[in-house]
Amino acid sequence: MFGAIYTGLSGMTAYSQGLDLISNNVANLNTPGFKVSDPLFREIVYRHLGTAGSRDAGSRPGGAGVQVQGSSISFRQGELRDTGNSLDAAIDGSGFFVLNKDGQYIYTRAGQFEFNDEGVLVERGTGAPIVVSTESSSVGFFDIDSARVHPPRATTEVTIVGTLARGGTTTTYELPNLTVYDSSGTAIALRARLVRDASNPLSWTVEVLGPENAVFGSGAVVFNEDGTPAEGSSSITITVDSAVTSDFEVVFNFGSPGSFAGVTSPVASTASQLQMLRQDGLQVGSLSRTEFDERGQLKLTYSNGETQIAGSLLLAQFDAPEQLRALGAGLFVTADAAQPILGTALSSGFGRIIGSQLEMSNVELTQQFTDLIIMQRGYQASSQISSVANELIQTLLAMDGGR
Repeated sequence: MFGAIYTGLSGMTAYSQGLDLISNNVANLNTPGFKVSDPLFREIVYRHLGTAGSRDAGSRPGGAGVQVQGSSISFRQGELRDTGNSLDAAIDGSGFFVLNKDGQYIYTRAGQFEFNDEGVLVERGTGAPIVVSTESSSVGFFDIDSARVHPPRATTEVTIVGTLARGGTTTTYELPNLTVYDSSGTAIALRARLVRDASNPLSWTVEVLGPENAVFGSGAVVFNEDGTPAEGSSSITITVDSAVTSDFEVVFNFGSPGSFAGVTSPVASTASQLQMLRQDGLQVGSLSRTEFDERGQLKLTYSNGETQIAGSLLLAQFDAPEQLRALGAGLFVTADAAQPILGTALSSGFGRIIGSQLEMSNVELTQQFTDLIIMQRGYQASSQISSVANELIQTLLAMDGGR
């Protein structure tokens, strides 16, 4: 009967530990990256010794209750929730984000990232740098300070599209607002003046003027009979005078020879209409947005319209979940020196990255409440066994005292 009391006590102890795990699961219902834990129960067995004192003579095993050997972590996918924060990231599929905390790799599914005061991309809760792959390093960190400004670029080509009249009485045309940039990113306003040849309607003289009507260059654009630019006469090169930097050359491209994609001069055209399609110069650009694409690449967008890929998030995966040990706050470390497989999203079996979202806890309340009832009934039953055994002992003692 004393054994029954101890057996009942072991049950109450085990079920109370199971209750602790359930309460922790429910408490972390809204914790990003949290993974639910389930208790692992194991039977306690001892062996009766034989009457002769030998373990072999008449010995037999007997149950001595139950104990919680540990817990198992379920790594099933949690719900993805939109946060509106462009630096948040969720993994849809397999993989863990990799953090470097004081030289030790830590793994998490909670992609709450930010730039710290030094400009390094870190995990928000721990402040640990995020391990990424960049052009300069396959395994390293990303410092935003080196990419806050996009350098300027001098204009080298201006592309013009539209129509120049082959007929009609108007033989001149002026194209204003042609903005180009020098190597410092300073804008220079140009305009083009075009005059049709009096004897050849397929030939136009082009003159490019800068501030104060300074002529920066001139040339001729000639068209074929079908209205497409002629070979060797579809562009002109000018030299732009910059007050800030050295002079630089710009090619005014009116289209490819024989192509209708640029400027044309159709047979029946009587009116001219041109516009600048594009120019390849840039002003200085300041960082305006950061975001992750589905491959985990950190995309930087600048105020001058340019974008660049700064690096890619490295992901880790493991042969078995048992290789991970929970640290709390959705963080894990490897057990027994297990080595992870590193890679990037959408490669080698890794999942994809969804920006501006977080993976929430994978706790299912319905399952937890079901387990809670089981734990409660188990605790009550174990308690009842101890109570009954105690009553029997009291009865036995009372009978012995009455003799």
